[in-house]
Amino acid sequence: MSLCTNAEEIFNPNRVNKKESAMKKKVLFFAMIFCFVMGVAMVPDAVSAQMDKTLSNGKVRIHFPNPAPSACEAILIGVGTSQARDDYDFLSEALIDYGYIVVIMDHNPGNMIKTDATKFRNCALEVKANLLTWLSATNCSFISHWIMGGHSAGGQAAQNAVSADATLADAVFSIDPYNCSNTGDVVVPALYWGFDVTTCFVNKNDAAKAAYYGSLGHRAFFKVAKKYSWGPCGYAPVYFHCSFCDEHCLGCTNCKYTPDYFFEDVANSVFKFIEAAFYGYWSKPALAIDTPTTPVTLYVDGDQP
Repeated sequence: MSLCTNAEEIFNPNRVNKKESAMKKKVLFFAMIFCFVMGVAMVPDAVSAQMDKTLSNGKVRIHFPNPAPSACEAILIGVGTSQARDDYDFLSEALIDYGYIVVIMDHNPGNMIKTDATKFRNCALEVKANLLTWLSATNCSFISHWIMGGHSAGGQAAQNAVSADATLADAVFSIDPYNCSNTGDVVVPALYWGFDVTTCFVNKNDAAKAAYYGSLGHRAFFKVAKKYSWGPCGYAPVYFHCSFCDEHCLGCTNCKYTPDYFFEDVANSVFKFIEAAFYGYWSKPALAIDTPTTPVTLYVDGDQP
């Protein structure tokens, strides 16, 4: 099976360790050379893979299991301020463990501002029009549901884009979206992760909490508890606005790397959300994470954070 259909595609059988960025660059370089020379990459069953695409409306990184299920759930996540498509590999890897297709979208590449809802919508539409073609070498032949959202500024863009066009997405999944106090209301099922502490200049009351209140259909909000500890940068929150990113964000002044269990808990919550929203019965017990390690409180529908 060929995963090297163009010069940008990268085979990634193991989770990338961003702490060894120099090694990553070497691995990716030789992987791309191999794809150019051989044209075909032989892969074992049930591995993860990724490919990068440059579009007319942005740049994306697609993470997928190989083989993929024939009917796929597609999760599109818009990047945050100053972030890029390669900054969410750890989160994506945790999500594809559940068989999901994850598309990290930079809908405004080369510009640190990611709040533009129109750019988000245009990039998402281009992904929707082409994703099955890009995945033609896998088993995925149908997208069951389109789940869209974003991190930080990308989350704000997604909230406004979906509120303006409810047909854009079947559901919303956003991770600490930025400044959603004045965004439009969404009517599709929505899942948010946020924090009980203001970090990275993102006010906790204007972020995921505000987006949760701006969701008029089924909604769920996982609020991570405020917890501090000492680290290389002093006394700082263990969990914070850019915990979702592989190497965190500029301006956060926090040197703590995110523990693996955090990504695993987020991914498990997404699995519970999709099952409850589309395949089972929507209820608070159905949405609860299996034995979470991350200290979270779950709010659902009428609950008041």
